[in-house]
This record gives sequence, C-alpha cells and structure tokens, in this order.
Amino acid sequence: MNKHCNFGLNEHKPYIKEASSKHSHSHGHSHDHRSADKKLLKIALAITFITMIAEFVAGFVSNSLALISDAIHMFTHSFALIVSLIAIILASKSAPLEKTFGYYRAEVLAAFINGITIILSILWIVYEAVERFLNPSTIDISLAISVATIGLIVNIITGVILMQGDRENINLKSAFVHMLSDALSSVAIIIGYIVIYYTEWFFIDIFLALLVAFVIAKWAVDILKGSINTLMETSPIEIKVVKEFLEQDKRIIELHDIHIWEITQDMYNMTAHVKIQKSSLDEYEDILICINEELKEKYKIVHTTFQFEW
Repeated sequence: MNKHCNFGLNEHKPYIKEASSKHSHSHGHSHDHRSADKKLLKIALAITFITMIAEFVAGFVSNSLALISDAIHMFTHSFALIVSLIAIILASKSAPLEKTFGYYRAEVLAAFINGITIILSILWIVYEAVERFLNPSTIDISLAISVATIGLIVNIITGVILMQGDRENINLKSAFVHMLSDALSSVAIIIGYIVIYYTEWFFIDIFLALLVAFVIAKWAVDILKGSINTLMETSPIEIKVVKEFLEQDKRIIELHDIHIWEITQDMYNMTAHVKIQKSSLDEYEDILICINEELKEKYKIVHTTFQFEW
C-alpha cells in the first residue's frame, strides 16, 4: 500500500502479487489459463466426437434406436464443447479498436448458450419420463445398460480432463456441467435398469430421470444466472461496500455515479466521480494511485476511470 494511503487496514490480500500502477491491465494469467483450457477442450471434443461417430455407425448397423439416440445425445455435448472452444479462441485473439474490450465476452456468451442447451436437455428428459409413464413399453435391459455404460465411461473421462482446467472460468464450467449432467443421467439409467431387472418396478426409471433433471436444473440455473449477470453488466461486487471502503480516506469526501461491471473472469471495471477536499487538490495523483492499488488488491478491479471533483 502507498505510504500516503489512509484506507482501513486489509487483513486479507488474496488477489495481488505485485503493486499496481495507476491502471493495471495485466491479464497474463488469463492467457495462460486459456491456452491450457483450449488444449483440454480439444482433447475432450476429440473423445466425445469419436464416440458419437462410433455409436452412429453401430446404431445403424445393428438397427439399435438406443445407440442412435445416445449418439444424438453425444452430439449435443460435442456442440457444447465446440461452442466453448470457439469462445476461448476468440477471447485470445486481438480485436479491432471498435471492440474496446476485445472478445472476452465470447466466453460468457458461450456459457449462456451452453446453459440454454442444458435446459433443453432437461426438458427432453422430463418429456421422455412423462412419455414412458403414459406409454409403458418393454426395455431391452442389456442393450440399454451397455449404451449407458459407454456414455458414462466417456463422460467420466472428458469430465476428468475438463477438471484439469480453470474451474472458475464460467465457459469451461458450463462445458463441464454438460459432461457431468450426462454422466449422472447414465448412472441413473444403469441403477434404474438394474432395479427393474430384479424387481420389474418400471416407475423407478421415471423417478430417477426426474431426479436427475432436478439436479441438473440447479446447475444450469447457476450458470445462466452468472452469465446473464455479466451480460447485463450487473456489479459483481456490492457497490455500497466499495464506496464505504474508499471513503475511509479522509481526503475523499464521497464517491458517486459509481459503475462496476465484469467483462470476463477476473476482469472487473469501475468508473466513478470522486469528490475530494480542496486542500487535497495537489494530492489527487497520489489519491488515484492509492485507489487503484486498493481496488486491485481487495476487489480485483483492474480497469478504472475516475472523474475528480472538489
């Protein structure tokens, strides 16, 4: 902290590694994460896509509707991974001057799209459950379990791969939830069919399907909520808390017209009017440095624009 800063003492300093200047634009860690995440997504996509093709071919050769249906389900996951991969590639590219914040929001948009597709998959699960309840049919237990096991193995592998990436990245998280939701579906199918095989309680299949849909819905809502908040430029930090913290400096009379928003992960922006004492006019540059240091250190706000008043 600058020796002239008069803010309250910080007990926790989890975010800063080095002192910032007036404006901090360092995002090297984000680029490193994106490079690693891009590689992981490519591996996960390759595994999912190859499995999808194999299931399509096997399904048509064996005339198995179950295999073809699972292949279509694999296609939705391939789509989710492709969307996430394109978003990371775009976020890493340099943008024209007109796009003042680059393509960082592409990752947030990808998370939103993936969230919507997860919701659609939930609706499909619910529809299938209702359809089976109204029109019960015999089930080829051995084939169904085989298909579900294949899906489970593939999704566990891709899930483990994606877990090696940046878990805080909402884009990667949305792709991971796609994999996890399908893995849960496969587990539910296997358990349900084993129970049906020994008890003939066919309602178990429907019950488990609805239970999985409920669990997945909670994750989907969290992803959609996070991506919508970012797209709507909702402040990721309570503005009142930031305002009160900065006003602890006796040279600052008040902050007003405050705007805080998130461009992408760990990239918060802030603009505000800063009213200072007339006696502190000569110190405005020092006040600015102090504010920027504290905002980066305590709240991860790395891009700021302030209008000084007195």
